[in-house]
Amino acid sequence: MTAALSITEVTEEAASSTDDIVPSALRSDLAISHQLFEGRAFAIIKDPLSLKYFRLPAEDYALAGLFDGRRSVREIREAFSRSHPHTGLAQNEAALTQRIVAFATELLTAGFLEATAAGARRQLELQRLRYKPATPWGLFMKALFLKLPLWDPDALLIRMERHMRWIWSWGGFALSMIILLAGIAVFALNFPRISPSLNDFLTLPNLALVWVLTILVKIIHEFGHGLTCKHYGGEVHEMGAMLLVFSPFLYVDVTDSYLFPKRRHRILVAAAGIYIELIIAAIATLLWSVSQPGPTQQLLFNLMLITSVWTILFNANPLMKFDGYYMLTDILGVPNLRAKAQMCVSDLCRRLFFGGVTPPAVERLLPRKNRGWFVLYSIAAQLYLLEITLGIAMIFHYLLEPYGLSWLGDAIGAGAVVSMLIVPVSRFFSQQFSQSAATPGAWRRPLRAFGLLTVVVAGLMFCPWQIKVERPAVLRPLQADWVRAEVPGRLAEINVVAGQTVQAGDAVAVLSNLGLTSDVEKNRFLVERARRQVDLMLGSDAPAYYQQAKAMLAEQEVALAEAERLAARLTLRATESGVVLTPDLERLMAGSLRPGDALCEIAPLQPLQLYIPLNERQARHIRAGQKVELRVSARSSRTYEGQVMEDLKTAPATELPSNLIATLGGDIAAEPDADGKLKPLEVTYGILVSLPNEDISLRPGMTGTARIHGDTLPLWKVLWLNALDFVSLDYRL
Repeated sequence: MTAALSITEVTEEAASSTDDIVPSALRSDLAISHQLFEGRAFAIIKDPLSLKYFRLPAEDYALAGLFDGRRSVREIREAFSRSHPHTGLAQNEAALTQRIVAFATELLTAGFLEATAAGARRQLELQRLRYKPATPWGLFMKALFLKLPLWDPDALLIRMERHMRWIWSWGGFALSMIILLAGIAVFALNFPRISPSLNDFLTLPNLALVWVLTILVKIIHEFGHGLTCKHYGGEVHEMGAMLLVFSPFLYVDVTDSYLFPKRRHRILVAAAGIYIELIIAAIATLLWSVSQPGPTQQLLFNLMLITSVWTILFNANPLMKFDGYYMLTDILGVPNLRAKAQMCVSDLCRRLFFGGVTPPAVERLLPRKNRGWFVLYSIAAQLYLLEITLGIAMIFHYLLEPYGLSWLGDAIGAGAVVSMLIVPVSRFFSQQFSQSAATPGAWRRPLRAFGLLTVVVAGLMFCPWQIKVERPAVLRPLQADWVRAEVPGRLAEINVVAGQTVQAGDAVAVLSNLGLTSDVEKNRFLVERARRQVDLMLGSDAPAYYQQAKAMLAEQEVALAEAERLAARLTLRATESGVVLTPDLERLMAGSLRPGDALCEIAPLQPLQLYIPLNERQARHIRAGQKVELRVSARSSRTYEGQVMEDLKTAPATELPSNLIATLGGDIAAEPDADGKLKPLEVTYGILVSLPNEDISLRPGMTGTARIHGDTLPLWKVLWLNALDFVSLDYRL
């Protein structure tokens, strides 16, 4: 809505004097709704011809009501003074006359008075004055948020609402609450299944499916707004297509809800789209929890994310002018929330830098209390919008980089910074300086304020700032050894399981090899026979035969020792104390092992090694000996501490632990190479951290989030490095 009192030029009609002017009558077809905002009475006026809405203070509406086409300005002034005696104290007769004539001009140019040639001429003049040639940046932003009205859905919505009226009953509300609560409960019970389902979410075919589902969901979303507006008595005369960041969506115009006198009804119209999406999310969650793995389950999972997470983050976010914003305006009772918040920021800056008090014309438009919160809201909304635009610029940069057009994304980012930060600030100060130029010494206060601000900012810029890097991490053994077969055989026994603690020399598994065991038995028989032969020759008169028997015995004993040595190797033993790391050993039962084949991995758990992947920009701030804090997913209530090891950076990784890859639960983008190994898309260094594990509560393979306390730099240097990182290298060489 727009404020009505904005034009002060007076249109002179043919009359003997101003007091004799008879303004045209107020149009009788205007729709009026009386509402309270911040304790003040307002009239909401709807023009049924242009479908535009205006908000007038109650006093101005009372003045407009005196325009009946018969009263002159003098008669209007006298009647208004009798009904509002306080105006005579604030304004003299000439000022009140000027106000009435100016107000008549405003009503005429706004189209609220009966049509006259003067009014039509004035409207054309205003359109020419307000027309501004479109700038390239304006054309681009218009292309990002393009609306195309298509049809009048009012008749269709009337028929649909007639059959769906039960939805807005208490029974319908109770049913929707049961579905919503059931969906939340099922989601909580199945939360461990969320991470595996995300593995296929970022694949190109699935993202295409998400795009199509989003369009379909938003169609239902917009019909939710339109039907709710119709249910509470509003009119919906516009529905069309909207290109939002080059993606087509449906939109519906439900501004007729501004006329609803009950705040609850206005909030329900704004919240209807979010509400219906949350119900869809609950139904999708219930179906997803019982469906079999496959395309249908993935579709339901996509639908669940789109209608819950994305809806809450974007549609319900009051920092953007979507549903959450309009809900907040009605909850607070502050129409034009963003505009008023921006006015609060401008007024605060003007008083801080230029002094003085808030002009009455501005004061009456500002909120009466909690202006500090409005200032914070305006700053947060502007920065959030800037962040979203810069995100779009980065997407354009990376998408167009293979075609040599990455500069277009950079231009979008630069244009966003200029239009959203530099231009508003420079425009504000240029206006304030031009207004105060005629006042002697007016430059002293802003100069002192700028000087003080410069000193404070300079002091902050030299404050120390410790760089902290948070990254996913995985635990690995510091030293590990594999139990390997030394002789061929078939697994007959496995005496350990994953996670079991063993000591050096403990039997881990037993192999079966009939050839080796029969060699032992055969050589034992030969040794026994050789002993008997020695015993027989001991008392004979043939010493040569005795010596020959002793040599044969010695030879057989050597063969037996070798056979027993090889047979002993059929028992696989731990080479060092530690914990068995290899899972699912039982699946190897009855399998065959060749010499050198690995059976299981055993490693000590004190200390462990923490592997943290870093990109080039993050790795530059990490040094040996820096503190590292770790929160593992399995023990989220406890924080572990360690230090970066001396060999702080491993060589750039060509293959990463699988649980750090984005498609498998991590956040590192990777793609398979020719050998099928997952290779990171950007250069990734590995930071190795020695982590004490005295209570043996950690296990290799556990994942978590590590926070590295990196270098401490002056704040200005940190900001400068971030600025350089944002600028492409093509513009820095």
